[in-house]
Amino acid sequence: IYWVEECSTATGYGAFAFDITIAVNPGYEVKVYIEQEIAGVGSYSTSLSMIATDYMYRAEETGMPLPLNAAMSLQYDVYAPTGVLVSSTMFSASCITGEVWTSYGDVYGINEPAANARVLGTVLADTPVYSEASPTAALKPVLKAGQTWFIVGQTTGTDGALWYKVFVGSANYGYVPASTMTPQGPVPGAK
Repeated sequence: IYWVEECSTATGYGAFAFDITIAVNPGYEVKVYIEQEIAGVGSYSTSLSMIATDYMYRAEETGMPLPLNAAMSLQYDVYAPTGVLVSSTMFSASCITGEVWTSYGDVYGINEPAANARVLGTVLADTPVYSEASPTAALKPVLKAGQTWFIVGQTTGTDGALWYKVFVGSANYGYVPASTMTPQGPVPGAK
């Protein structure tokens, strides 16, 4: 992923492009999640799905304009015919921060939660990760103030306080007190 045109107040937008190659056998499913955030307005997400009926090979370069007050992410997940997630690649661009980045994970990698099942959260204060929503279940890993992590849900802990379920890699999740993080949007499943 890269900027084709840097975000600029002179033009009122930026433009990014990314290259992707998809090669799968028949029966594999490719799901694409698209999420766009407009500062002060909110976010919009959509998804689409394709099941390969024959060997599918697509190599493409896709370019997109982006308003100055917007950020966008596109995630491509590949599932085996058995339903197992085998690959996940995300492309993100933000005229709000000026950043572009990509992440990739295969069955041995990070396997990020789907775009519609997570929200980015900023850590406000150093906190341990807990194996459950309980102050007595601290693990060794510590999230540091200023870091960002995916929040995938929330629950009431054994202490009666609100806790966030956070994605910490692969198929692993932990919990942190909600007072230690600020979500950058609605928490999935929150009512």
